[in-house]
Amino acid sequence: MSYLAGLVMALALTQYIPRQRAPVQPNVNTQGADTDAVATFKGTFKSANKKYLMITVEDGNVMQMYITHTTKFIRDGEPAKASDFQSDEPVTVEASRDARLNLLAVRVESVKAQKPDRKPEQ
Repeated sequence: MSYLAGLVMALALTQYIPRQRAPVQPNVNTQGADTDAVATFKGTFKSANKKYLMITVEDGNVMQMYITHTTKFIRDGEPAKASDFQSDEPVTVEASRDARLNLLAVRVESVKAQKPDRKPEQ
């Protein structure tokens, strides 16, 4: 390539300035829940490690979801850790999907067990 052709190509490349896009912010509402969640599951906590969350859903099936660095664990309205949860504890899990359609746990919250209503004896 000649010196002149190289110079023309260099000038042409410097004229192209890509537009910068604004960073994408996740959709978060005022309660801190990620509105990108695609599903909510109710069940019981089975286990969690650094990679996966396992819950048993109402029909008895065990669901496995990925835990990410953005997964939030909530107990009594306060931030918690996965290790704070006990096996067979009732939980609600909000989940989303990644590009490969894997389930990602977005928010895991403990649910207080409801006491059955007692009817007065007659």
